[in-house]
Amino acid sequence: TRRVKAGDELRLEFFDEQTGVEPEKIPLNIVYEDHYLLVINKPAGMPAHPTGPYQKGTAANAISHYWQASGLVSKVRLVHRLDIDTSGLILVAKDPYTLQRLLRQLCEGKLIREYLALVEGVPRAAKGIITDPIGRSPKHGVKRIIEPAGKEAKTTYEVIKGGVCASLLKVRLGSGRTHQIRVHLASKGHPVLGDPLYNKALPQITGQALHAWRLEFEHPRQDKRVVLSCPMPQAMLDLWKEKRCQC
Repeated sequence: TRRVKAGDELRLEFFDEQTGVEPEKIPLNIVYEDHYLLVINKPAGMPAHPTGPYQKGTAANAISHYWQASGLVSKVRLVHRLDIDTSGLILVAKDPYTLQRLLRQLCEGKLIREYLALVEGVPRAAKGIITDPIGRSPKHGVKRIIEPAGKEAKTTYEVIKGGVCASLLKVRLGSGRTHQIRVHLASKGHPVLGDPLYNKALPQITGQALHAWRLEFEHPRQDKRVVLSCPMPQAMLDLWKEKRCQC
């Protein structure tokens, strides 16, 4: 290596990067996009990324096709993920540096992720913080449980509206454990409606009534705060209208 000085000529070589995920032509609901970022609204029932039996039909497959159609050769870099039956916002980085900056915000709690959840019952406290550690269930490979020796987890909730037998909560993640919101709320006697794993499935909705409605973060390349939101899907709205008035 050597120092550069005025008058030196530098030549940079850029190499194409493999996408890493098979492209599939699947419609995307794009909420925000610029040169560095993409934010999509993922529907319930769509996996975020290929895993296990879900190798196709994922949000990552759709994004890979969108990259390809846009002339961008890049891996699909999800900054965070959502459970298959959780709808809402997913943040995607278009390059490694942007991903690194966003992951740092995520680790430092500066990337705010808020959810809307329909739950059974009405919590006694209008606001609360749940900090019970979460671990794997020894009896169920996918399921998580409250486990003293588990990983630290923090979930903050606020009751937005209370009904007869159900409530609408605003929930903020302070960490990102698998099924965190679902486990924490179920452990307090207020499982998410329609949750097939921690409650019971409902015919009115695909999976749990949980929606990632809001993201807030510092733009990793520009001097601005980004705040994005998307409304609850119609199925959740219809379920809330039904459950807030009857059990």
